[in-house]
Amino acid sequence: MYVLISEKRQKVLDEMSDRFSRRECSSCRSPFSPAKGFERLCPVCFKLDRGYDLYVGDKALLWIQEHYRKQRKEYIDLDERYRRVRAKAKSLMKNSSLLPPRVEQLIRLCHPDKHDGSSLSTEVTQWLLAMRCK
Repeated sequence: MYVLISEKRQKVLDEMSDRFSRRECSSCRSPFSPAKGFERLCPVCFKLDRGYDLYVGDKALLWIQEHYRKQRKEYIDLDERYRRVRAKAKSLMKNSSLLPPRVEQLIRLCHPDKHDGSSLSTEVTQWLLAMRCK
């Protein structure tokens, strides 16, 4: 049953992508699809501007717009945070004390031959060898 509903939803979405364009409301900045192509306000802002009553569908659209706005802000905040952390990580890697001579010393210290072939020493040595190659 759910597969059938999913297929029907996809069919409607495919039809909509041909008919509807995406526009941003000039009042609330939420995305909407203009019904006739010339609208500048989303249906909710249009009705509020004219003093019309909001019906259940309008209130649902308003809730979705607010949910979208919060998700969009969270995405932008996370993207900025990711970029800052990545830039800081790159900076730290450049200033790392794991310069090639230090990596060679660490390899000699933890080599599996010196630790009875332990799996941990093998793993760490492999990691250090990968660091050396970079």
